[in-house]
Amino acid sequence: MGFAPMQFEGSLEWVRRACIALLVLVCASPALAEKGKLRERLTPQVMAVVYPGTDRLGPEEGTPPSIAVYKGDKIVAYVFSTRDIIDSRGYSGTPFDVIGGVDLHGQITGAKVVFHTEPIIVEDPARQRELDAFLTREGGRSLSGASTAPPPDYVAGATISSRAMHAAVLAAARLVLRARLARPGATASASPGAPAAAASTAPSGPSTVDLDTYSVRSLDDLIAEGAVAQRRVTSGEVAAALAKQGAAGAKLDWALGNDNDLYIEFLTALVTPVAIGGNLLGVVGLEEYKSQLPKGQEAIIVASRGPYDFLGTKYVQASEGNRFDRLRLVQDGKRFSLVQSEYTYAVPVPGYDFSALFALPAKSGFNPKKPWRLEILVNGVATRPVTVAFGVDYKLPDSLPAAPAAATSVSTVDANAQPAPTFAELDLDRDLPAPAPAWVEAWSEAKLNIAILAVLLSALTAILVFQAQLARHRMIHRVVRNGFLLVVLVWLGWTAGVQLSIVNVMNYVKAPFIRFDLGFYLAEPLMIIVACYTLISLLLIGRGVFCGWLCPFGALQELLGQLARALGVPQWNPPAAVEKRLWMGKYIAAAAVLVLVLSGLDAAEATTELEPFKTAITSKFVRAWPFVIYAGTVLAVGLFSERAFCRFLCPLGGVLAALDRLHLLNLLKRRPECGSPCRLCERACPVRAILPTGKIVTAECFQCLDCQVEYYDDKRCPPLVQAAKLSAKIRPVAAEAKHA
Repeated sequence: MGFAPMQFEGSLEWVRRACIALLVLVCASPALAEKGKLRERLTPQVMAVVYPGTDRLGPEEGTPPSIAVYKGDKIVAYVFSTRDIIDSRGYSGTPFDVIGGVDLHGQITGAKVVFHTEPIIVEDPARQRELDAFLTREGGRSLSGASTAPPPDYVAGATISSRAMHAAVLAAARLVLRARLARPGATASASPGAPAAAASTAPSGPSTVDLDTYSVRSLDDLIAEGAVAQRRVTSGEVAAALAKQGAAGAKLDWALGNDNDLYIEFLTALVTPVAIGGNLLGVVGLEEYKSQLPKGQEAIIVASRGPYDFLGTKYVQASEGNRFDRLRLVQDGKRFSLVQSEYTYAVPVPGYDFSALFALPAKSGFNPKKPWRLEILVNGVATRPVTVAFGVDYKLPDSLPAAPAAATSVSTVDANAQPAPTFAELDLDRDLPAPAPAWVEAWSEAKLNIAILAVLLSALTAILVFQAQLARHRMIHRVVRNGFLLVVLVWLGWTAGVQLSIVNVMNYVKAPFIRFDLGFYLAEPLMIIVACYTLISLLLIGRGVFCGWLCPFGALQELLGQLARALGVPQWNPPAAVEKRLWMGKYIAAAAVLVLVLSGLDAAEATTELEPFKTAITSKFVRAWPFVIYAGTVLAVGLFSERAFCRFLCPLGGVLAALDRLHLLNLLKRRPECGSPCRLCERACPVRAILPTGKIVTAECFQCLDCQVEYYDDKRCPPLVQAAKLSAKIRPVAAEAKHA
C-alpha cells in the first residue's frame, strides 16, 4: 500500500514550514545579556536570591565593576555580574551571565543565572530548576577556604555548564573583594565604603602593580599596552643570523623555507597579574594555576605559531637535564634555564598553536618588577654546533593598575556586626588547597554508570564481531536487537541522559579555536566515552554503529516503527530517484547548522533545535509546547516511513554520513547474485540502503543486520535455496555411486 508522491511532497512542505516556524520562535528568545548596565538586571526576583533584605544599592563602579549593597548607611556586600567581569563561557561557547553577591567577610551571599544558552538546559524547566537550586547552594560559601563542590551530576546531563557557572561565581567574587578590601600597608579610604581606587595614595607604576584587578582586554589591547611582548621571525632572518656566525647552510632542527616564510612568531608575558593572565588563560584557569604555585613563585607564558616548535624534545630526556634547549630567560645579565619541572601545558592563546607556562622558583633570583628578555634559540650543526637567538624584551607596563588602597574599614559595617576583615585576614592570596579537577570527581562519582556503559559497549562490540553467527538465527537476532535498543532508549537516553547530538560535534570542532581544556569535556564521562566509541566505530565500520545501535532517539523511532507495522499502519518509501534526493537533506541540515553556529550568525544556536533529541530524550518531552509538537511530528512521520528523520533530516546523521567514506572495513556480506537476479536483501532493508545493483550504501546503512539475516537464511535466500536443491539432487546420485 503506498501514498502518491504529491501527497508526500505536500507533507514534506508542511513539515518544512513547521520547522521554520519553530526556528523563528526559538530565535525570538531574549538576546544576549548586554554587558554593563548591571543595575537594570537587578530585578526584585534576582535580588531576592542574591542578597535579600537590602536597604538600598549604590552605583555601579570600580574595577572590576560591582554595586555596593547597603544596610542603613553601611556597605555590607557587593553585587556583581560574571559576564561583566570575566566573560566566562559554558558548554555552548556563548558567555553566560550569573549575578552573584559577596559580603565583606568573604562569603557568597547568593547567585542567580539571568542569561545562558546552554543547550541541555535552555527551554527545559526541570533542568533550569536544578540549575537554580545548584547556584542557590553557593550562598554561604567562603572564599577563604576550600569548600566541597556540589556533585558533578547535580544538574542532570549538564555537568559542564553548571560547573562553569559555579567556578565563574567564585572567581568573580574573589576579584571583586580583592579590589575593595584593605591591603597590608595600604592607606585607608577617606570615606567609608568608597571604591578602593578612588582613594589610593600608593605610587603608580610597575613597582606597585596590582596583581588582582581585572578587566577584559583583547590580545591586541595587551600587546598595544606592552602587557604582552611579541616578535615575528622569518626564515630569511634565521639564515642571515647563521651567515653572520659563519654557519650558512647549517643543518637545523627545523629546515628553513623561503626568506619571507614565517619561521616562528612568539609572544611572552608575566601571567601573575590577573589583568594579563586572566585575559590569556581565562580567570578561572589562572586561579586554578596560581592555586598550585608555591608562595612567592612567579610565572610567565610563552606562545607561538609557525613551524618551529620552541619546546623541542630535550626537556623529556633526563640525560639532557630535562632542560628546554630552545628558549631561555635573561635578566640583568643572568640567564635562567627552564626545566621540565617548571613547565605546565597551557590552553593555546587564540591565534597561536602552542602555549606553555613556566614557573620561576622564588629562590631563582628572578624579579618580575624588573625588565627581562625571552630568547628563542635556533640550534643547528655546521662544522660545529651553532645557536642563534631571537629575543623580545619585556617589562610590566605602567598602564597596569596600581595596587588599591584600603576600601573597607570597621566603620563600613553595622556596629553590632562582626568587624569586616582586612585583605590579609581573609588571606585571599594564600595557597589554597587545589581542588580536584571537575572531571576527576565526575569520573569518580560516575563509576557505576561507567561500568554499565562498558558492559553495554562490550555487548555491542560482541554483536558486531559475531554478527555472522547472530544473523543465522532470525528470532534470536530480533530479540537481541530490540532488547539492545530498549536498553539504549530507557537507560542510556532517558535515565543517563546521554544523547550525542550536533551540539557535541560543534563543541569538538570549536575546541581548537577557543580556550580548549580537555578536562572541560572529560567532565561528562558517559558522553565522552560514547563519542570516542562512535569515532572509532565510524572509522572502522561506518556511520551505522552509532545511528543504528547507540542513538536513543533512533532507537525510539525504530521501536515505534515496529509497533506501527505490527498494528497495520501503512508504510511508504519514496522511489529510488526521489530517495537519493531526500538523502541530501541531512547533509544540507548539517552544513546549515554548522555554518550558522560556528560563524556566529546563530549565536543562540537556535538551529540546533532541528534535532528533536533534547525534547524527546534528555528532557523526556517536558518542554514548551512548540518543541513537543515538533518532536511528536517527527516521530509521527516515522510511523509511516522507517526512521524518516534519521535518513532525511538529521544534522548529526549528515556529519556521520559524510565521514562514513573514511571507514576501513566492510563486514556485511554480499554474493555475486545480489542485485541480479536476487533482490531479497534490497526489499528486506528497512531504510532502503541497498541499491538495485545489490551494493550497500554504508553512508545510509544502520547496521541493523536485517540483510545478513536474509543472507544466511537457506530457506529464503535464492542462491542458498538453489544450492540446497542442487545438493539434494546430488546426494542420491553420490549415495548410489558409493553403493555401486
